Amino acid sequence: MERPRGPSAQPRQLQMEGHDLLIASSLDSIPSASQALAALNSTIDRPILSTSSVTIRDLTKSPTAIAVTSVAATLGSTTLYWRYFRRIRNAEHLTPATLKWRRTLVGRCTSVGDADGFRLYHQPPFPFRLLAPAPHSPKSDQTLSVRMAGADAPESGHFGKEAQPFAKEAKEEMKRLVEGKTVWCEVAHVDQYKRLVATPYVLRFPYIFGRTNVSLRMVKLGLATVYTQSGAAYANARWWQRLFRSASKEKKGKETSWGLRQLEKAEKKAKSAKRGMWSLGDRLESPADYKRRLKEQ
Repeated sequence: MERPRGPSAQPRQLQMEGHDLLIASSLDSIPSASQALAALNSTIDRPILSTSSVTIRDLTKSPTAIAVTSVAATLGSTTLYWRYFRRIRNAEHLTPATLKWRRTLVGRCTSVGDADGFRLYHQPPFPFRLLAPAPHSPKSDQTLSVRMAGADAPESGHFGKEAQPFAKEAKEEMKRLVEGKTVWCEVAHVDQYKRLVATPYVLRFPYIFGRTNVSLRMVKLGLATVYTQSGAAYANARWWQRLFRSASKEKKGKETSWGLRQLEKAEKKAKSAKRGMWSLGDRLESPADYKRRLKEQ
């Protein structure tokens, strides 16, 4: 049906036009954001905000901005140095916070005490390493006592006790591997004797072949057994090894680490080939059994 055209439609049209005019006039009465900001700035002597963008040059003229930036930069630099570039002098500096951020400690091996332990003069990363060159004979309070993780070598004779077979050969091999060389220690924890339990690595010649896992090397030669007692720790898989191999699980549901599997394979091969201490056959007394026997005496 067609709408009526004529005088009856005019009042309705006028009513709608009046309503639109009322809405338009109401919107015009609302100030814009820039007008509100200008009105606020005009009520005080100094504007608290500016409608123009703040540049870096403007910030450099502000004493407050300079002070805040300086404090933030100082705190950031101090935290960075304390976490990653500070030299770890001795066991007293091996705090839980230090071990949290330092997963690898690099330094020079200054001496070998026995077949599974040595002393390390820690050197911070470059360029701070230039400020802390390793002395020829540092004092014991300037070095870390490192216990080789994952492997247990034959015990040397101490306090009048007889040394185990192959203890001398194992110590000589350890000296050949690490003494006087730069050693990368993959940190595990600090034991009850304040020794740093870590997996040591040294560069292998020619250096394109990467690093040698000292713990794994000693087990391969039959000069150490796999350590499985309390506080045992093992090497972590590298990123490319994680891509192709997932950690296996034991029957109890516990995860077997990549490092433990490598050590167990090496021990099995050394035992089969009768290398080192495995050449003793039935006369072999493992380092763990040797220490247990002495403790019971």
